[in-house]
Amino acid sequence: MNSRIEKTALLTTLFTLLALVTVAATGFAGCKSVNKKNAEETARYIADIIVAGRGIVASNQGLINDPQKGDKGFTPEKVAAEIKAKFKEMTGTDVADLPPESREVVQQVIDAAMMSVKMNQKRINQKGKGYKGYIPAVFGRETGQILKGRCNIFIKQTTFKYRNAYNQPDAFEKKVLKKFESPDYPKGKGYGELVGNNYRYLRPIYIKDACLKCHGEPAGSTDPAGRKREGYKVGDLRGAISVMFPVK
Repeated sequence: MNSRIEKTALLTTLFTLLALVTVAATGFAGCKSVNKKNAEETARYIADIIVAGRGIVASNQGLINDPQKGDKGFTPEKVAAEIKAKFKEMTGTDVADLPPESREVVQQVIDAAMMSVKMNQKRINQKGKGYKGYIPAVFGRETGQILKGRCNIFIKQTTFKYRNAYNQPDAFEKKVLKKFESPDYPKGKGYGELVGNNYRYLRPIYIKDACLKCHGEPAGSTDPAGRKREGYKVGDLRGAISVMFPVK
């Protein structure tokens, strides 16, 4: 395996483990089960926050990977503010104006996102180094791991063409991903259902311009991390944000 890939994977694992230890040692508020009647709405909001955060990390790759700059100003507070602004743009609603139960859960997700950014400040602000490895997939995975370590909220970025085994789809996710691939399924529409005592929801994610540097053409060529590009084009289905949490 490419040594650069191995180093990036190791760094990601170490940062995630450190984040989980920090979660346990801080006052990060615990999460509660969500009422069934609010489950779909809450799941949709959670996915929207993750999509917003991934987009912000993607659009700031030039800044994050600038070897000429030390302090990038890409702080947890800045990212949280941009996530909230993007969330309002996507949904037409301020986080502060969400129903109390959904607002509490959404804030937990934002707090986890802030923690991911905080744990990566040294890496992001390293001067003299280009590619840092803090990409949308890493942001999403770390945010999900932080939530999983403290709450009963499970978030995964799943796809049939997964690069990390953690993102491999389970049976439910495979079923929904196949729905998203169908030309008859409305593009952009999420899908959720109650599975036992949990609510499961997937929101499709599509390739945008910012994704092409790592996932675009030509297929098989090497991206900045040393991995093979998939050959996607703008608008192609990349996969989905998978959300699961207990309901009452």
